Amino acid sequence: SELFDLRKPVIAAVNGFAIGGGFELMLACDLAVAAEEAQFWLPEAQLGIIADSAALRLPKRLPRPIATELLMTGRRMDAAEALRWGLINRVVPANQLMESARELASQIALSAPLSLAALKEVFATNETKSIEEGYALFKSGDLRFYEAMLRSEDAQEGPKAFAEKRVPSWKGI
Repeated sequence: SELFDLRKPVIAAVNGFAIGGGFELMLACDLAVAAEEAQFWLPEAQLGIIADSAALRLPKRLPRPIATELLMTGRRMDAAEALRWGLINRVVPANQLMESARELASQIALSAPLSLAALKEVFATNETKSIEEGYALFKSGDLRFYEAMLRSEDAQEGPKAFAEKRVPSWKGI
């Protein structure tokens, strides 16, 4: 949950209970697919401690009152509710969980690797900034992966492949 510089997309596939640290690991992922029976639970406050990572991440992903309730009461959230709140991307039958997660990964793999790294960098650096501040950061040249993406061969390959009605051939350079 502390791999802050990881530039590759990470997908959680949740089957069963994501309790405490398991829930926190899911929150650290970029996307999540859950089996219909999955439940998300943070019992730490009832154990005399707090879920550190969840205390930082959950209020950024859910409305504060909902995050506060989960963190302070240990109430379990089922997969359907997690989907309604946008905490996860998909709910599928358990026997389709890994297939669905791999399908999502396959869709992501169609994107240019440098674009994905740039997106993660932009998300991480702009979470608390206004849109105006975000644009200023784009123009500053301080975003390493964003700048690399702009200057990459892939940035030329994408539009060219689109115009030629073919699948792009990403090089990651």
